Amino acid sequence: MVEDRLERFWGFSADLYARPGVETALLALQDEDGLDVSLLLFCFYVASRDRAVDEELAAAMIAVGENWGMRVVAPLRAVRRELKHLAPDGTLRAEVKRLELAAERVMHAELEALLPAEADTDAGDRRALAERNLSTWLGARNLALTAPARRARLAVVLDRAFP
Repeated sequence: MVEDRLERFWGFSADLYARPGVETALLALQDEDGLDVSLLLFCFYVASRDRAVDEELAAAMIAVGENWGMRVVAPLRAVRRELKHLAPDGTLRAEVKRLELAAERVMHAELEALLPAEADTDAGDRRALAERNLSTWLGARNLALTAPARRARLAVVLDRAFP
């Protein structure tokens, strides 16, 4: 069923996010390195499905990131974080967080829809594939994996995603 297929990436992300050290690493990659965590996780998810991110898929991912990540998710996140100081009772902040997660879920479904529905094939070393996927996506954004702190944070997530 299409809806079930479009939830696979969300389930993958939630499972990985809950693993030790991943939340901290992802938040640092987001806040300190400026990376869109949903797109980063999609690189890993695509590898888990034995697929490669090519230039065409990277461009489509970036478009989803611009439409959902930058225009919807990031502004909601900024409001939620600001409300931590402005509305200490947390009620409004909790509602904004719910909307932020709902927007991330839509973004995940948009990203999942970029992958063809055919069955996965065994591509071999998924960790190496995830690293290549990440490199292709970052390259399409003119970013590199050279910063030592960024590489260390990415290694934490890679280690948990592909033990």
